[in-house]
Amino acid sequence: MGRVSVPENIMNYSEEICVRPSPSLNSASAVRVHPLNMFERLAIAENYDFERTGTDELHVSLGGLWCDHDVSLVWKPELEQLNLYLLFEGRTPGGRSDDICRLLSLLNERLVSGHFDFWDKDSALVYRNTLNLSGGAVVRVEQAMALLASALDAAERGYPACQYVVWAGKSPEDALNSALLDLAGQG
Repeated sequence: MGRVSVPENIMNYSEEICVRPSPSLNSASAVRVHPLNMFERLAIAENYDFERTGTDELHVSLGGLWCDHDVSLVWKPELEQLNLYLLFEGRTPGGRSDDICRLLSLLNERLVSGHFDFWDKDSALVYRNTLNLSGGAVVRVEQAMALLASALDAAERGYPACQYVVWAGKSPEDALNSALLDLAGQG
């Protein structure tokens, strides 16, 4: 039996596998299910008002005890992060930003995830949270529900406390205690 010779310019199967490029992050994200689709399906199932304002942005309205809370979900594909923003309606009157910042610090101490910010430029109070989906991770329904639930829980604590500081002139500590008592009374 004679030996078959293979020309040098033809690779065998094992060599082809070794030199083939591995999939890039761009190709992985092209086949990934869009993370906002999960939140859109959840909004439909829970009967939340929502609007998909673009491929990478979704707005959902969550009904709370004190008011409806508008949540913006923004997918950042280049960072593989899903950002949640919940802005409190209304402007803060001048001269109270130090008290608001102190209140937000007190609220942040009680949060398990996410955090409150005061955007001085816009005089806006905002709760923010991020879900990292690096490596092609997919949002599970439990994660989506937990992210929205943590935002709603934070808003239900933060919104009345901010109102007590801004409109009732209470100290941050008194405002937080009053808000937590009101929340306990609702439960």
